[in-house]
Amino acid sequence: MDERQEWDRLVRELAEGTEMTVDTGGIGTPVTYRATSRAEVLPRERGIRISCFKGLELEEPMVLHLDPPTLAARLRDLVEDAVAAFGTRREGGLVEARALFMVHLEETVETARPGEVHLVPARGGFDSLREPPS
Repeated sequence: MDERQEWDRLVRELAEGTEMTVDTGGIGTPVTYRATSRAEVLPRERGIRISCFKGLELEEPMVLHLDPPTLAARLRDLVEDAVAAFGTRREGGLVEARALFMVHLEETVETARPGEVHLVPARGGFDSLREPPS
């Protein structure tokens, strides 16, 4: 796994958002929806500040506390759980690990309490904290 490539992929997804095309069942042409996101990499790649996530404007920006090596390690740790969850193994399970990572991140962003703006990798996903990790 190339740490830099995985980091760049995550930053791109968090900065640009996601896109989904819906087939209209033969009534007209397919429709594409885009859920925009806004994020910026912190100095020295010590994290990513997210201000809009998949179309959801955040009241306070959230900081995802990880760097390229931490992201790569997290993805490696998720492979077997992700393969079991999705029932496929593409690119050695990396495709599924990326998807599970984003599911965990989305769940944490949506369920964080006010003031819990620091997102740190934890067993089973992420923890949302009020104070940055030490």
